[in-house]
Amino acid sequence: MSAIGAIFQRNGAPVGEEDIARMAGGLALHGPLEQRYRRLGALAGCWTKGTEFTPEDSFDEQPIVAGETAFLFTGRLDYRADLARALGLASEEARAMPDSAMAHAAWQRWGRDGLLRLEGNWAFVVLDAARQELFAAKAALQGPPLVYHESAQLFAIASAPRGLFALPAIPREVDEQRVADVMILNYEDSARTFFKGVRHLRAGHWLEVTREGLRTESYYSFDDLKPVRFARDDEYVEALDALMRDAVEAGMRARVTPATTVSAGLDSSTVSVYALEALGRGVHGFTAPLLGFTHVPGKDWDGRTYGAGRLGDESGPVRALARMYPQFDVTFVDGEGLPIDHGLDDMIRYSEMPPFGWNNLHWGQEIARRTREAGRSVLLGGASGNRTISFTARNVFPKLFKELRWGEMHRGLRQLDWQQGMLKRYYRAVFSPLMPAGVNKAIARLRGDLSHAGYTGFSAINPAYASDMQVAERAREMDWDDSYTTIASPQELRRQMTFNGNREQNALAMLAGQSMNKVDHRDPLGCRRITEFCAAIPDEQYLNEGTDRWLARRLMKDRLPPEIVDLKVRGRQSADWHARFTKDIDRYRDEIERAAEDPEMAHRFDIPRLRRLFDTWPERTPLTANDHPDYLIAMVGLGRVIGMSRYINWANGKNQ
Repeated sequence: MSAIGAIFQRNGAPVGEEDIARMAGGLALHGPLEQRYRRLGALAGCWTKGTEFTPEDSFDEQPIVAGETAFLFTGRLDYRADLARALGLASEEARAMPDSAMAHAAWQRWGRDGLLRLEGNWAFVVLDAARQELFAAKAALQGPPLVYHESAQLFAIASAPRGLFALPAIPREVDEQRVADVMILNYEDSARTFFKGVRHLRAGHWLEVTREGLRTESYYSFDDLKPVRFARDDEYVEALDALMRDAVEAGMRARVTPATTVSAGLDSSTVSVYALEALGRGVHGFTAPLLGFTHVPGKDWDGRTYGAGRLGDESGPVRALARMYPQFDVTFVDGEGLPIDHGLDDMIRYSEMPPFGWNNLHWGQEIARRTREAGRSVLLGGASGNRTISFTARNVFPKLFKELRWGEMHRGLRQLDWQQGMLKRYYRAVFSPLMPAGVNKAIARLRGDLSHAGYTGFSAINPAYASDMQVAERAREMDWDDSYTTIASPQELRRQMTFNGNREQNALAMLAGQSMNKVDHRDPLGCRRITEFCAAIPDEQYLNEGTDRWLARRLMKDRLPPEIVDLKVRGRQSADWHARFTKDIDRYRDEIERAAEDPEMAHRFDIPRLRRLFDTWPERTPLTANDHPDYLIAMVGLGRVIGMSRYINWANGKNQ
């Protein structure tokens, strides 16, 4: 793990040593072991070293200086052997090269033309004193964070906002528009951060800065993918199997045997099985067993789970997996005694943003702690599987309708395992995605379905604040549908899942997790090779004769127990959220009342609505509007208010 930063005095003045030293010091939170910097006249760069996750990390020394250029790298390369062959490196030479040196060799040989040859989770910055130019790039799908600030005289870029704010010329001020947009889960202004004047370099983009200006450009697009078509269905499974072997092996590169998170779903269990098979082949020379960690609800859970047919306790299928693979050492983590906001303040401080989905933060932190306690530093998971190997393609029906493939559409609808009759199937699967979002939201409100009624159902944003910040108008301009009902093809869904607006927020969260817990979370199912293959094959490989996730089920038919491979429902993480909130309900009520005393906070949040929620707090886990009219505010809206208010207070220096 490392953090990088750079300064460019665009007026030609030399960068002061105190400024680049301040930046390195600011980034030391993400690289406490060592801080180095190098000045090249009007350009300067710094590097800070943190936890060593791979064997090659021990060789890392940056910045890499060659003549009048300096190269700064952060992240991890995958498929190093392929890159080494392309570079003509001997295997012994490659084994002694850190990822930074290999990426630098690729830059020297191919320049910008080599960006797509670099696979993995990476970002780099190049300082060219002779040309008075700064260049930065980030991996195609997901890379470590790079944020930047630009003015007429100064350009600065760093792995985290704190590296920028270490410079006296860059003020730290919350971006109110970003706060408002995210309160309704609109992340589509994806280059925007939570600080004014600070922007993300987005994945799949490069950035070039000269004295005259700044230019950013995308170098990666799904539109360039060529369809993959085989003669037999089995060939798709065989091809994916080979890709999975390589992807999991690449993700397992570590100093010690990795661990995995494992659930009852197809994705993380598939990653775990491929990791077990890799260990059986002696990959990377590991000899220790594979450890698995599964989140389960605490003892106070009432057994109720949001979402039709959802599995709140995933331990049963995971136990079946452990019986099938006795060498797999699985621990069930209930986070007993931990409040639901466990680790929230640390996460805000390290990530410099309000966490989203923090109902899962407490058990995620506990699993990371246990991983490190067990002597492991890499944790494999399968979060990207929903958009790759276990994609469902259930929204193919509007596409079939528009292509006049009505016979195929009707047969597919009849084969679905839904309980509704054919008329409701046609409405839900064919016509609803083709209707305007406003119509769908109106129908959802009539039905009492707050999950598809728009942001007023799930967000506790103050209506006056929402109007002032024009959040609805901005969402429409960005073509963001807060009812989640208008995605009309598998390709549109996959694109939204792959290139969603919160990728850069995820990058900051990943960096924060590495720094806080000294654990590197990796997702082999999100690698570019698997992502591109899964995007290029036919829709029928995912939905076939009523069986969804058909590709993954065939791949794992004899490698996973029936309790997982044949499971028709999905797990629901943090099913015990209500019990944990209830235990500390008075503390959270007091926190909202403190926010109410602050005029700016009271303008952002719907305090009367939140007070009503506390006054009518349900005795059991609310699943629908019949249990509580604001069940979604209880489940997600309240936590987002608490997270946002704590973030704003932290950013403004009120609770540091």
